[in-house]
Amino acid sequence: MKYIWLVGLIAFALAAVPAFTSDNVKTATANAAETETATFSMYCYWTGEATLGRVEGVVGSRIGHWGGAEIVQVDYDPSKTDVGELTQALKRQRSFYSLIASDDSDRAEAARHLDSGDIDSRRGQPHFIDPKHSLRTRHPELLALDLTEEQAIALNSWSYFGGSMPDVLTADQKRQLQNR
Repeated sequence: MKYIWLVGLIAFALAAVPAFTSDNVKTATANAAETETATFSMYCYWTGEATLGRVEGVVGSRIGHWGGAEIVQVDYDPSKTDVGELTQALKRQRSFYSLIASDDSDRAEAARHLDSGDIDSRRGQPHFIDPKHSLRTRHPELLALDLTEEQAIALNSWSYFGGSMPDVLTADQKRQLQNR
């Protein structure tokens, strides 16, 4: 009985902790009304996620399986990109199989940007797994910095393709990285 207050205090403290995804990346703060979602099937979702992460306007990404296919689902700002540009990025990387349309309205919208042969339908729901594979496996020290989704996307693409590391870390995150 004397520990009930402690349990209540712990429950209160846990409720105040911000929610993070399983890979310690803050969820995107973009308003859902300001973004659109597209789901692509491909031969390798790690390549697909890294490829789409390089497209300006992509603000969120998830990877997984849907009906036996590897998929990448992205949230994007339609004022900066569209499914046509996203598809072209995947085709240049030779990782595109199809855009998945979940219903007739999705199929009609996709047909504005793509040939009908580039559009597929799937039944059921996708099963998502931990995203940002390259960042998780090659640079866990960066992932531990409490990144925003957009920072994680940029760093995951860099980690996969190489080149110069993008300057997306805050001054505080850079200090934390130097102190590790």
